[in-house]
Amino acid sequence: MGSALSWAWTRLRMNFKGFVALAAVVAVIQLAQQVAIQPINNILVDCLDPQSPGQINACSAAIADGAVTGGSLLVIFTILGFLATIGVYRAGIRATQGQTPSFAEMFTSENLGKYLLFTLAYVGLAVLGLIACIVPGLVILFLLQLGPFYVLDKGYGVRQAIKASARAMSKNFGPALVMTLLSTLVLIVGGAFYGVLTLVTLPFATLFMAHMYRQFNGEAIR
Repeated sequence: MGSALSWAWTRLRMNFKGFVALAAVVAVIQLAQQVAIQPINNILVDCLDPQSPGQINACSAAIADGAVTGGSLLVIFTILGFLATIGVYRAGIRATQGQTPSFAEMFTSENLGKYLLFTLAYVGLAVLGLIACIVPGLVILFLLQLGPFYVLDKGYGVRQAIKASARAMSKNFGPALVMTLLSTLVLIVGGAFYGVLTLVTLPFATLFMAHMYRQFNGEAIR
């Protein structure tokens, strides 16, 4: 864990501009998401304490409409965020091979179709799990988080990536759990201030996970 954190920080400093340029796309999407759902947040705030039957009915209708709109926007922006993150993932993977990140990572079509299918499957399974009983959704989010690395690095299909990620995470449960907690904390911090900190926290978390991904697979890191 220590070597992964140290390596991630060193690589980020060495290639700061390249990683920030890739993360900027994700930061813009996060900013757009927060702006888009702000009207829904305003409805919830305004309806905290309705005073009359008319207000109650109006708030109920507005909240119902807002729930549908908010849920749709959340799914759409989540998928867009996953797609935009592809450049950062590719750069993190190639950094473990001693390569320098490039903004071109965002536009190459290598394994793009497989990545898109995996993203849809990942988001779909997680949403279903969260709706079912929350815990299954959290388990899915935990076990499948290395899937994008298997897709982009090894060209795995959806089923292969799901199996490989679940196997790696379960066999290395302790380090994987710590990795998840640290990465989640870093990304939560990145989501503050309208996602501006994502410019740094996303590349750092990705580099850290890429290093751990190599370790879990017993592969060399350059």
